Amino acid sequence: MYFWKCWRDTRSFFIVFLIIAAIVMPVTAVVCLGTHLVADFGTSAFSTTFGLILMAVALGLGAIGAIHEFAENTAHFLFTKPRSRSYFVWAGWAVGFAELLAVATVNFLAGWVTLSRYSKNPFHSALFGSMTAHTLVDPLIFCLWAYCLTYSLTVLLRNGLKGLGASMGILFGFPLFAVAIRWRWHIDVPFPPNSIRSLPLVISSIIWILVAMLFVLVAQLVVERTEI
Repeated sequence: MYFWKCWRDTRSFFIVFLIIAAIVMPVTAVVCLGTHLVADFGTSAFSTTFGLILMAVALGLGAIGAIHEFAENTAHFLFTKPRSRSYFVWAGWAVGFAELLAVATVNFLAGWVTLSRYSKNPFHSALFGSMTAHTLVDPLIFCLWAYCLTYSLTVLLRNGLKGLGASMGILFGFPLFAVAIRWRWHIDVPFPPNSIRSLPLVISSIIWILVAMLFVLVAQLVVERTEI
């Protein structure tokens, strides 16, 4: 029942972004080729739109995934139920994560079909020759990280705008901080989805995923010990 409530609270936002994810690549291809902005519509356009769409959805779903409980003062009621507080935290996270995956799948399929129609390269070459797993996995890991961070901060701050603002401050401010550290002390500070030190990319990706899940776990632990 609570999964349905989470879906009802976020479905309007989800449906809008699902539509955008489905039409952004075909529209971009028509505009670019119709105005001769690019001679060969290829995977660079796909990777750009794929990352931007997922980033916007990750931030949006993270900000609204838990805010309804506090904005509508329903947290007091929910936490009197026989379910644990951790259930409500992870249930809201799971619904948002499923919606994020759905948007990613629709955008990928739309890009797949568009590339096969407009790219000068053969179908298999456009997808499996020019585009690599690195092109797809990196945006997914970063957006999962952004979603978990935004969702956790929203839960902790009990405010969607504050959670979104804090998350965007970290996501866009930390790379600048890392550049400053590298310039001043010549120390590389890792940031997702980049490799951590000399670790293989697969190991680094797993670590970033675990860190993202750790954000939600911290939010759960805080909620379990906080008076609502």
